[in-house]
Amino acid sequence: MARVLSPRQQRWYDELTAVSYYGEADLEREIRQHINSLFPHHHVFPFKKDVASAADQIKKKPDLGMIRRDFSAWGIIEVELARHSIEHVLEQTRVYARGTYNAPEMAEYIHRQLQRHCGRTASVARLTKLISSELPAILVIADAYAEGWQEKLKRENVDICIFEIYKSTRGDHVYRTEGDYPAVPVQEAHCRRDPLLANVLEVIGGFEFKRLRKDNRVLVSIDELLTPWTLFTNNRKRYLRFLGKINPLVPNVEYNLIGDKSHRYRFERS
Repeated sequence: MARVLSPRQQRWYDELTAVSYYGEADLEREIRQHINSLFPHHHVFPFKKDVASAADQIKKKPDLGMIRRDFSAWGIIEVELARHSIEHVLEQTRVYARGTYNAPEMAEYIHRQLQRHCGRTASVARLTKLISSELPAILVIADAYAEGWQEKLKRENVDICIFEIYKSTRGDHVYRTEGDYPAVPVQEAHCRRDPLLANVLEVIGGFEFKRLRKDNRVLVSIDELLTPWTLFTNNRKRYLRFLGKINPLVPNVEYNLIGDKSHRYRFERS
């Protein structure tokens, strides 16, 4: 059983799964309470409308919907408990991925949900254009890691996030998250390897680091792993040097450096 210690409070938090029983509705409620922190670049709202598969007209009802704040993309969120089977999860998400979305009808519904739950007014015409132009991204949020889920969902082009809840004996909650929470990139730069220095990358272009630690250290995520680097300049060129023992970047693979609006950084394969 995993535990979390709050040094400031001198208090331990235990996994909620170990000390309490809860269902999907409880998990969804916890997620919605912290939705602005989890999805700072999206409007997220309850999405309780049937979606029918284009293949066999099987209908499933999602849990949440999301729209980027610039209205350039939208998605569907399925909240799941890790104790469920992956077959159950795939049965749900396959319907959404292959669903028939009546754009005018969906736009009217989302228009009302945005007003009611996000305090945001968007024209039905704008929403109709978005929904008719592309299928939604599909995201699963689970309460714990489950063996084999990520690999099988990735094959279906479905992202997965983990939202773990921990509870103290006083009833307070803390949370741990990981996975493919959507981020909106605002900066991108190519990275070029130094052929003589395996742990050094040159940052090409005008990338601006707005969150540097002492000694110009910066944290960059690679496939959900947070890795430490230091930024330095040589002959007017900027470089990142990995501070660990083994470079986590795959040899002979090119990477881009991405920065989002929250000044979080990550490497993505080119």
